[in-house]
Amino acid sequence: MRPVAALLASLSAALAVCASEPPLALDQAVALALERSKEAKLAQLRVSAAHASADAALDSRYPRVDAFGLSSYFSEPIDLKVREGALTPLLDGLGDRLGLGSLSAAGPFPPSDLTLVHGDYLESIGGVSMLQPLTQLWRIESGVRAARADLTGAQRGAARAALQIRVAVEQLYAGLNLEGRHRALCEARVAQAERRLKDAENAQRLGELLDDSVLGLRAELIEARSDLTRSDQQRARLMLRLADLIGRPGTTELALALELPEREAHPLEYWLEKVGQNPDRQVAAAVAEKAQAGVSAAKLARIPEVSAFLTGYAQDGMPLVPDRGAAVGLTLHWNVFDFGRTKSEIARSLAEQRLAETNRDRLEDEASREIRETYQDYLHGGELVALAEQAVAYRARASELARQNASTGLALEAKALAAEADLRKAEYDLAGARIQRHLALLNLYSLIGE
Repeated sequence: MRPVAALLASLSAALAVCASEPPLALDQAVALALERSKEAKLAQLRVSAAHASADAALDSRYPRVDAFGLSSYFSEPIDLKVREGALTPLLDGLGDRLGLGSLSAAGPFPPSDLTLVHGDYLESIGGVSMLQPLTQLWRIESGVRAARADLTGAQRGAARAALQIRVAVEQLYAGLNLEGRHRALCEARVAQAERRLKDAENAQRLGELLDDSVLGLRAELIEARSDLTRSDQQRARLMLRLADLIGRPGTTELALALELPEREAHPLEYWLEKVGQNPDRQVAAAVAEKAQAGVSAAKLARIPEVSAFLTGYAQDGMPLVPDRGAAVGLTLHWNVFDFGRTKSEIARSLAEQRLAETNRDRLEDEASREIRETYQDYLHGGELVALAEQAVAYRARASELARQNASTGLALEAKALAAEADLRKAEYDLAGARIQRHLALLNLYSLIGE
């Protein structure tokens, strides 16, 4: 099968696929990409984890309630006893004060062990204790701020990932749009080369043209067909990338509505005023906020930890101890001397804060520079569009005149095909300029996170 016939068969198959399903619009492709993207899912999981950490930081403000219990069996019960002779010194001292002399002359007192209260073999105790942090609340608040900053950073990271996916899909749509124009140009050049070769072969048979000219035209035809094949290859490559993004890996034929959205243009000052909205800078700003909270927490570590507690208990088996009881009070923990660990932690936190703030400022400067460069691309794209539109108008008129001359016999058909190829080249240049301007504007919006 000849290459042109093979290309036509491939195009027919593509048209059959396109006819079997409605064209996929850009917004639909973006929605599919966001739904299937592993990066977007990972970003959402990071948000969920950060949200749970923020909730845990908030919960640490509230009292902690613990239940405790102990039950044991003793081989010997704990009795309350008075040992043999334990009261003898007390008895002798009493006799001396009363002038009676030693009262223990008759023997020790008590003469044997005296059990006052019998304990049980089985003893148990249980209760509930509540501990409420007091001075720690200041440090806990720093932790809450850090957790909220972490959550904000995760949310901004998820928004950045979604924006990157949207930009990637639209860039692929723009590339496919441009490649369609390129294929039309390649087809026109193939048609032109085929016609020139046919005329040359006719002239060769009549002896009006040498063999080397025919061979050169055959080489030009092969080159034109090679360009067409490369165009199909590039289109298939872009299709594969798009198919991977939307969850249809391995697909090279998709029915697409390649219309691109229109966006409002603004002067350079507008974009520079919104540089603070840059996604990378926003994520870095959240990291800086978290670092600031870390500095506050490190400094507050010097404050003694004071907590209020309330404990209630119930017991059985221990003599002379109330069966029910409660206690309320304060606990104090103060690390008087830690050999410089707190000072080192503060220094480390301050260094991390300066690092995060410097990185935030660096990303803002980079975003400003990228905005200026991209805006220049947008302006140059507009100039190229204006020039390309004029070229298309001239080429269209020239192609129309060449076609009319060919139909009336005033010129060869090859000349009309050459004019048609020049027109396709001008249309391709115009499409390229418009895509450049469109992508520059798209990048400007993405640089400010919109």
